[in-house]
Amino acid sequence: MTVPGILAGVVALCTPVIVRGMDRRLVLVLALVSVVASCAVSVVAESFAVLLIARLFAGVSIGLYWAVMAIVAIGQVPREHTARALTIAFSGAGGALVLGVPIAAWIGAHVGWRMAFAVVGVLAALVAVLILVLVEPVRSPVKVSGRMMLAAARHRGVRYALTLSALVVVGQFITYSFISPVLVQRAGVPLVDVGLMLLLFGIAGLIGNFAVALLLRRSPPVGVLVVLIGTMVGLGAVLLVMDAPSTALLVMPLWGLFVGAISVAMQAFVGSEATEVLEEATALNSAAFNTAIAVGALLGGLILDAAGQTPMILTSVVMVGAGALVAAHYLRTTAARR
Repeated sequence: MTVPGILAGVVALCTPVIVRGMDRRLVLVLALVSVVASCAVSVVAESFAVLLIARLFAGVSIGLYWAVMAIVAIGQVPREHTARALTIAFSGAGGALVLGVPIAAWIGAHVGWRMAFAVVGVLAALVAVLILVLVEPVRSPVKVSGRMMLAAARHRGVRYALTLSALVVVGQFITYSFISPVLVQRAGVPLVDVGLMLLLFGIAGLIGNFAVALLLRRSPPVGVLVVLIGTMVGLGAVLLVMDAPSTALLVMPLWGLFVGAISVAMQAFVGSEATEVLEEATALNSAAFNTAIAVGALLGGLILDAAGQTPMILTSVVMVGAGALVAAHYLRTTAARR
């Protein structure tokens, strides 16, 4: 999880500079071609080393996809429908969270894990064709350079977005990366029911992805603050309340409701607060987001091994809470500027 996450961050950071005037729709197609390559290597893999190579292709695909997905979605609609377009586009990630693992696990259980990869590869190829046929071309009027990326990183809205990703996404994935043992050992959830808990988390996340659009249309910074406070409350409930299967049934959907809205809220924040450097800001946000996932998983494992579950979850609560404070500070100082 850590290796492809870091690679995805690097690829996302470099994408605007590399693709320059290319149709951003074709970058999505290249991302899906990389998925096909990852799945093909996985199907024929005979060792862990070969599977790791396959995961590298997956990291490339993730980086390419997240660097341009929001740009392509926004390019399909008038400006006044930006929040709705982002909500619909990011719902794909929520749908994958809900359906991807259960479907792949079902295929793997019935016809083998190699066939599961084969099915995903075929679906990726079909979606690539559909994008070419159905999605309108999107080209950037500006050829992004490395100097422009550095300048965008100094933009006030981008600085805050990167800080929020560093705090909130790392904090979230410190605990979420190890949620299965937390459910089993802390909440006493039977191993066979862990999938149900994750499904409830994912369904709630999909609902949150759409529900937050109401806030984002009014004020993306306010939407981000609400999502971060809700995520902190959810993690706090994991720490203090989730001590039995019955409480896990309540806590997991509550937590998932807000977590599912983080990615769309952060992109809406970038879109509203860094409009003049939107493509560079989107790539920087994507790089930070994916790197933060990888770092969170790594830190979570280190804390879990060294100190146990309680310090691990507490670290998540503190980091997400710090992110909420940063978001509140941004709102306060922005209001003062006006």
